[in-house]
Amino acid sequence: MRIECLAHHQHFIPTVARWYFDAWGKYSENSSIESAKARLANRLNTDKLNICFLCFNDCANELIGTFSLTQKDIPNNEDFSPCLSHLFVIEKYRRQKIGEALVNYAKQQARKCGFEKMYLYTTDKTVHLWYEKLSWKIIKEDVIGKFDIKIMETNL
Repeated sequence: MRIECLAHHQHFIPTVARWYFDAWGKYSENSSIESAKARLANRLNTDKLNICFLCFNDCANELIGTFSLTQKDIPNNEDFSPCLSHLFVIEKYRRQKIGEALVNYAKQQARKCGFEKMYLYTTDKTVHLWYEKLSWKIIKEDVIGKFDIKIMETNL
């Protein structure tokens, strides 16, 4: 497994935008592939927030996942920063601890930037249980539009 910045692989923006839209597009009325591409275009940093990372399977030289570290990602709760956002692993690579490895890498990168905590939110009804196994805790519940969210934090 290899993790690199999207900034070095911008030709993957359409692929990652499709992943974003397919996974989370239903949560925003204004969501589109184009809006996902625009979001990614704002995450092309390599040494500061906002930054998108890509995960590759070295053996197959295949893009298999992504996540971002952002300054502010939680709607109506902008005090929580930095945020882990858009963690995604393609279906055939799930349940192989790749997501866990990406979370750990995100924590390492946030620590390097001088942060002591990191945040995320989820609209999924059960994924918070997975994050809790990785030492995240729910600190707030809120509503965005018609969706209930759980805001979580972890110590770095």
